[in-house]
Amino acid sequence: MAYLALYRRYRPTTFSGLIGQEHITKTLVNQINGDKLGHAYLFTGTRGTGKTSCAKIFAKAINCLNPVNGSPCGECEVCKALSDPSNIDVVEIDAASNNGVNEIRDLREKVQYPPVSCKYKVYIVDEVHMLTGPAFNALLKTLEEPPKHAVFILATTEVHKIPATILSRCMRFDFRLIDTERIAKLISEIYDEQGKAYDSEAVFAIAKAGEGSIRDALSVADIAISYNNEKLTYDDVMDILGSSNAQTLIEFVNDVIQSQPGKVLSTIDKLSSSGKSVGVLIKDVTALLRDLIVIKNCENANQILRLPKNRFSIYENIANSTSEERLLRILEIFTDAESSLKYSNHPRVIFETASVKSARPDSDYNIDALMSRIKKLEEQLEKGVKVVEVQKNQEIKIVEEEKEETSVAVQQPQSKTENVLPKQEVEHKVNPSIDKVAVEEIKGKLLFNLRKNGSEMLWNIVQSINIEVVGKVLVLIADKASDQELLDKAPSRMRIEEALEEFLPFELQIKLSDTERTLDAVDKATERVKKIFGDDIVIIK
Repeated sequence: MAYLALYRRYRPTTFSGLIGQEHITKTLVNQINGDKLGHAYLFTGTRGTGKTSCAKIFAKAINCLNPVNGSPCGECEVCKALSDPSNIDVVEIDAASNNGVNEIRDLREKVQYPPVSCKYKVYIVDEVHMLTGPAFNALLKTLEEPPKHAVFILATTEVHKIPATILSRCMRFDFRLIDTERIAKLISEIYDEQGKAYDSEAVFAIAKAGEGSIRDALSVADIAISYNNEKLTYDDVMDILGSSNAQTLIEFVNDVIQSQPGKVLSTIDKLSSSGKSVGVLIKDVTALLRDLIVIKNCENANQILRLPKNRFSIYENIANSTSEERLLRILEIFTDAESSLKYSNHPRVIFETASVKSARPDSDYNIDALMSRIKKLEEQLEKGVKVVEVQKNQEIKIVEEEKEETSVAVQQPQSKTENVLPKQEVEHKVNPSIDKVAVEEIKGKLLFNLRKNGSEMLWNIVQSINIEVVGKVLVLIADKASDQELLDKAPSRMRIEEALEEFLPFELQIKLSDTERTLDAVDKATERVKKIFGDDIVIIK
């Protein structure tokens, strides 16, 4: 006998063998047991989820003489007769190749004849969405009022293409994607029966490749059986799936995260020379980045990913070396690049551009990229310089990690802001958290916490203002009078102080920039002159 593919050999013959569709099988079994059958059913869902198998089981079950828990017994005369492909009581029609109105007219004429050896005559119409408009119209009346002995089962992967008039006349059942764990369990059972040795990670990788489709997963499992006579490993499955070299791919993603654009371009050349298309490369990169994000967020990450221990350890180290915002931004860049491939004649350029852009966050002004840069600055501040003591003569002792204490004399810089501050402030001790050197970090922290706390309006305004520090006074300099007025209100001041709570105590002052004050004064003087002499006489140059 010729070799039979796994998905055909292990096609279920009872409702209990139909994996992951219990919400459907339970309803169908109750209809059979209660003798409450409908005349038209619509099975819809992704490929390889069991629509046709369920239709065949249902066709046998409603005709079986001795059903077992609603499923066909497989032993009675009717079950044996329906197992014969030449049986004419269960008719399978491929609507993809029989989609014309003439074929449906022929079906409409033959449906009037009663079954030969069964109680019901069942028509299974696969890929029914491929029927033409006139064909659907021809089917409509028969589907609405078929003979008592006829049952229609329509199967489709694209239910949105079926006319509403057809949908309203059918009982609709939506087939779900199958859980990866259950597919992996099925493949393990098949391999055990076939005597094939395997690693659990390899089986899980096959199940994951099916993306919820049992047929797709079993097709890969079929190839894996013949790949070698030895134990099936995770790397073997990656080779079968055509994935890029794992080590090179890991180096590439690590170089991107570590901001090494030169190494990134060299690795792209190495990956391209292996013969993989750019589409496959980007798909592999996004899959790896997705794994890193899972590791970054989940405590039981490897229970989800099911990677070999050594590979998971490498992934974990890479994930811990960066922030979640950075990973999300890189993933977004490569996802956009994948979408752009279909419109480009130079896919490698698209890939290289995305890679260099990901490796240079300093030139990326996307909000996620800016947030990751702020996060990195915060981490550097926590791990780097810490001020521990302030003396009256403004000599600050600075302690760095694993270094001896040193004294650095700090000279207070002159600032144009001093003329708006009280004279007694000059005598105050310098607050180590509000130092002139840390102005950019203070603004970054302010922006970060305002956005985190949901103060979007203040966040937008603070982006355009300047910050100056004199002693314990933090001065926010607005370019617009309206911004100054808003920042100077009590609720705004309170939110700003909350955002910079770690730098307390300090005095907060809001002022208008000198340039804006001058322009405002000129505008007011101009208006006064115009009122005195009239708009038609005064000419502004």
